[in-house]
Amino acid sequence: MENTLKHCTLICENMQKLELTGVQKVESSTPTQFVCNLQDKQMVVGGKNLHIKKLDLQSESLVIDGEIEMIKYQSPKKSFLKRIFK
Repeated sequence: MENTLKHCTLICENMQKLELTGVQKVESSTPTQFVCNLQDKQMVVGGKNLHIKKLDLQSESLVIDGEIEMIKYQSPKKSFLKRIFK
């Protein structure tokens, strides 16, 4: 099986609009935080009045509007059962 890396992009406009590509799943979304799964990382976006303007998982794109205060990459968290049964 061939493992190919996909291209991910991030465009932040005036801390008010965030455009992402390479999004595979939105784990959670609240008005203050979004957690998205990329190919091998998670992205956490924090701020105020955040909402999804556009989500298309088929083309792996996401657009978020609001006051963007923080963008952070992290390793995806494993589920409780996966941590127990290594």
